[in-house]
Amino acid sequence: MTEVPSGSVQLELERAAAALVSATVLLGAGQYADAVSRAYYAMFHGACALLASIGRTSRTHDGLRALVAEHFIRPGLLPHEHGRALSRMAGDRGDADYNVAAVFSEADVREDIALAQAFLEAVRRITTDS
Repeated sequence: MTEVPSGSVQLELERAAAALVSATVLLGAGQYADAVSRAYYAMFHGACALLASIGRTSRTHDGLRALVAEHFIRPGLLPHEHGRALSRMAGDRGDADYNVAAVFSEADVREDIALAQAFLEAVRRITTDS
């Protein structure tokens, strides 16, 4: 296990919040694929904050999702819908970043941003209670 520096939870939450702001700005600019990617990274950094709150880190995105499921979703600390949203957003981010044929609508991006906002609210509740 990699040692997690003190203050990592707060730093990850700050990075998550910044990514969410970026997603919103990119949505307003009509840069839908980039907005989707930033919305995912808001969730990614939120998930990193969860892991940091228990002294854990992950080297991969897949590993991150697995650890969140193991330590937060299965025990009932984080609702299952957030785990599904994190997985879905990982797929959307992959398409947004690597599939040049992927097309996202404004509605798609608004939904992804809403998922990220809900995820981060849940993460904040968990990390401030621990």
